[in-house]
Amino acid sequence: MALLISMHDLGQESLWVAILVGFFGLFRKDNLTTGKAGAWNTRGALVRDDILFQDDMSVVWVRVRHSKTIQCGQRQHRVPLRAVPRSLLCPVRALMRLMERTAGRPGDSALFVMEKATGKRASVVPMTHDALVAGIKALAERVGLNSASYAGHSLRRGGATAAMRLDVNSLYIKMQGDWKSDCFERYCELDTEQKLILPGAMAEAAAALL
Repeated sequence: MALLISMHDLGQESLWVAILVGFFGLFRKDNLTTGKAGAWNTRGALVRDDILFQDDMSVVWVRVRHSKTIQCGQRQHRVPLRAVPRSLLCPVRALMRLMERTAGRPGDSALFVMEKATGKRASVVPMTHDALVAGIKALAERVGLNSASYAGHSLRRGGATAAMRLDVNSLYIKMQGDWKSDCFERYCELDTEQKLILPGAMAEAAAALL
């Protein structure tokens, strides 16, 4: 999908990085983007200062200061993202490139941005919910998927589902996505092979009784 994005365009590159961070970090769209570019504040969406790279670039830590489960600044949630060496899907390298490209912007400015035409010039503004969702839907269509099935929550839901299909302990999924309950299990979709695990085990147990 990265090949469908022009990395020469700041908005498209930012969209791609937001998708990677959202998927691997199980992020809500409210942490990735702002409701309206003109209503930006540093409380909810990620800012540049929220990103910390380990010295060996094997991990990047993403700090969440406000979310659905952190309403009053009572704590911070730090989300680790591992590097995927030599891959276009590497969130660590993608974040580093974006940070380098936007170097010089204040530490409390939006991490994910887009360009907005203002008269004869284009200004850099925070990425909005609508822009993120529109970008996800457009990419889905370009790879032959039904865009109606995708929205801003698809990154968080898709990441959790992918983790469950890898047989990752559900506690780790819960911690990565900062869920306070097991509600995430309601939208983790099992594939056919996983759906056959339980009936297969029951069939084996029944066979052993004869």
